[in-house]
Amino acid sequence: MLQNDGVLDRCRQMVDPNMVFLQDIALVYKSRLAKNFMNDKNVELRDWPAYSPDLNVIENTWEIPAPKVYVGARECQMVLELENTILLVWETLDQP
Repeated sequence: MLQNDGVLDRCRQMVDPNMVFLQDIALVYKSRLAKNFMNDKNVELRDWPAYSPDLNVIENTWEIPAPKVYVGARECQMVLELENTILLVWETLDQP
């Protein structure tokens, strides 16, 4: 998702050009493709402590769009469908 639609570039503009990406232990973050992408984009990676959902910014931030993504018990059948739904919801949120 970061490689699509300039999400990484927008994050750098909104947060900090030298931001640090914190990742948990999910296997998708450990793939060669993900590591190469982050390396190519000069993103500093740090491991997030396991089992600390209260400290995980993503977990806390996800609480904002999640109800709209899954409104009416919606279930996405494909990753692309979920990705598009998340992007549509993101565009409707207050951005300050």
